[in-house]
Amino acid sequence: MKKSVKTFAATLLASVIAFGAVSVANAMSPREQEAFGKAQISAAQALSAAQNKIGTEAKVKEIEFNHVSYGKDYFRVEMFAGGQKHKVNVDATNGEILGVESKMPKKVKVSPNADAVPKVTFSQAMETALAKTGGKVTEADFNVKNGTTFYKVETLNNGQEFIVAVDADNGQVIDMPRKAKKDKRHNHHEKHERHERSQNEGGFRPN
Repeated sequence: MKKSVKTFAATLLASVIAFGAVSVANAMSPREQEAFGKAQISAAQALSAAQNKIGTEAKVKEIEFNHVSYGKDYFRVEMFAGGQKHKVNVDATNGEILGVESKMPKKVKVSPNADAVPKVTFSQAMETALAKTGGKVTEADFNVKNGTTFYKVETLNNGQEFIVAVDADNGQVIDMPRKAKKDKRHNHHEKHERHERSQNEGGFRPN
């Protein structure tokens, strides 16, 4: 038992060293992996089908493979166009459109990169990830963190899952950007100031 654990650890370490900035993942269940292996179209083909339906100018947010126990497996493509959010379900077997859900977003998040047009396309990012790991793309999404625009691409190759971050400006594989951590001392200072302010105001805080 111990020997098998050591062998697995050694294999995992070798994979991490070989792929560099690529992270090793374990998100799909064996049943989902089996279903994904039977998919006849790729994520890129599903994306193309969704773009043909909604429009090639639509901003793509995410594409993800979905396994259905009773029904057809599909790729769901989320995109924005005409002020609406569209979810397009594409049959993973033949590429046909199974359904489209379109609605106005309840909340509109405004950020400095909201109108940024990535120089690297969704398809190019997926190709870059596959060139790094091999296999097929199971999921991909566009992200903005700490001013960095990038694609997070998840792939599956011979039962091993990988996560690849691709810079949306230059197409290079990068380390996964992390959320900025707030300075605990700064937060403590802010709480102390609020406490003193409430004491000076008679201990009452406005609702």
